[in-house]
Amino acid sequence: MGACLFDAQLRRGGKPTSFRLEVLHTDSVAVLAGRAYLGKGALRGRLTRDSLSLYIPSTHEYIEESLQNLLKTAECSASEISLDFLTLLTTLPDAPHHTAGINVLPDYSDANRPSFVVTSAGCLWKLELTYDHSETGWRLRELFFTGGKDLSLNATRRQCKPAAKVSADKLRFSVPDDAVRIIP
Repeated sequence: MGACLFDAQLRRGGKPTSFRLEVLHTDSVAVLAGRAYLGKGALRGRLTRDSLSLYIPSTHEYIEESLQNLLKTAECSASEISLDFLTLLTTLPDAPHHTAGINVLPDYSDANRPSFVVTSAGCLWKLELTYDHSETGWRLRELFFTGGKDLSLNATRRQCKPAAKVSADKLRFSVPDDAVRIIP
């Protein structure tokens, strides 16, 4: 199991929120945990190849959506979008399996730190990714996502342990029954 820690900033409705984002991942699932100021929980979530579940304790809200639906909500007229966010943690986005409805603009001017701009025609969202190479392969180093004018996420990796030992408690995720669902 891989474990990576990112310094992240989410901007929603013009208001910035900074937090540390911990990503624990296998080949089929990633568990997300965000710690905000003074160690308070900013978010907990699960990412699979085709869905995202995210709980935000401070507002008692959650998101439970397919990734295709989330990408289409960013003022998008594309008929089909298929982007495997889970694989993007360890695989460059110009690999053939990232292609349905997706445009990838690679920049290999620095062969040790390639970067990519990922978009979809007719959609306002944009994803910018930078990678570096370690003994275990490619690892996501920097991420910038914008869903249009009111939402953006910027994250820079602090450290990554490709063979981390993680307790079973860290892998558990549930949304309280009385949480309010955010429907994008």
